[in-house]
Amino acid sequence: MIRKAIRQNRKSKIIVTGCYAQSDYEDLQKIEGISLIAGNGEKNDILQQLEKIDFHDTVIRVKPAKYLKKYDNILKNKSSSLHTRAWLKIQDGCNRFCTYCKVPYVRGPARSRSVEDVLEEVSNLSSNGVKEVVLAGINLGTYGRDIDKGKTNLAKLISLISNFKGIKRIRLSSIELIDIDAELLNIFKNCSKFCHHLHIPLQSGDNKILNLMNRPYDTSIFYQKISLIKETIPDIAITTDIMVGFPNEDSNSFSKTVNFARKICFAKIHVFQYSNRKECLAALLPNKVDNRTKKERSKKLQELSKELFYDFQKKFLNSIAEILVEDEIKDKEGRIYSRGITSNYIKIIIPDFIGKKGEIVSVKLNKISSNYVVSSVQTLLG
Repeated sequence: MIRKAIRQNRKSKIIVTGCYAQSDYEDLQKIEGISLIAGNGEKNDILQQLEKIDFHDTVIRVKPAKYLKKYDNILKNKSSSLHTRAWLKIQDGCNRFCTYCKVPYVRGPARSRSVEDVLEEVSNLSSNGVKEVVLAGINLGTYGRDIDKGKTNLAKLISLISNFKGIKRIRLSSIELIDIDAELLNIFKNCSKFCHHLHIPLQSGDNKILNLMNRPYDTSIFYQKISLIKETIPDIAITTDIMVGFPNEDSNSFSKTVNFARKICFAKIHVFQYSNRKECLAALLPNKVDNRTKKERSKKLQELSKELFYDFQKKFLNSIAEILVEDEIKDKEGRIYSRGITSNYIKIIIPDFIGKKGEIVSVKLNKISSNYVVSSVQTLLG
């Protein structure tokens, strides 16, 4: 993708940043056409680098630091023209060392942003018209364990954010199963602003593969916890990540994954193909899966995801839901649609309705159409 960007943008300056720049700096140096390489610790200083250097004559090579040891690499949202939804990063790093993942090596240990800093940004977002915040992090559920002597956690932070009047919704980007405890479940159930959608990575539905991945659960534990979550929040959408083609994943292992995904009834599956990372233990495992098989398994899971998502949406047809109006679109005939999503992440379009951006609207879900559910307005809630 880097080489493609260089080929297609001959007059542009190509900047490579993030985890790849962090872990493969030496390899990136060999690619002609890159103007700046900046690791995770340097990416917030890109603008300053641009101001200093005449790119017509100079190529910058910033060798990345190993990683940042404390949470000080945050870019804050300061724009006065933000969308109705904003991503709010509150955590970085990971201590878990799954055998396929190089994140702990390039992001460093789990560390949390201070509560005061988070709330300051929430206040800024709210003042700029943001109605929904999405809490994000590499390992979000570990938030708070490294600050305030462990007295702070994700549940307490959600509760504090919910006190901001202008913030109407709080959503989580992704959370690991083992980090969902009774306190967090209680917040999910009783916080009216919490969106009924959780993205919980599964990775495999076969215990042999989960063990080789060094995942901290088996399918029995996963099923029991998901059942408890669904019992607590009946309308919740649970989406997931599944990796195909992990070393030693045979046809039996893959069949178990497919059957387990059906049993859980995920609302959606994000499918990833395994690839070797030289820093990771999985690279040393025998019985690699060939690319053709990985593609076939990936396609089968993607088809299952579409089927499960259709079934999930179908359950809510003819029901009433609240959406946050995000924007409007026009079709080829010039017909106007307002667009938004429900709390449990069903995408909604409303024909012949121009909703005010950021407005909460009560709608009736009428029919499924492609990636959206066509709905009609019931009540404007402000």
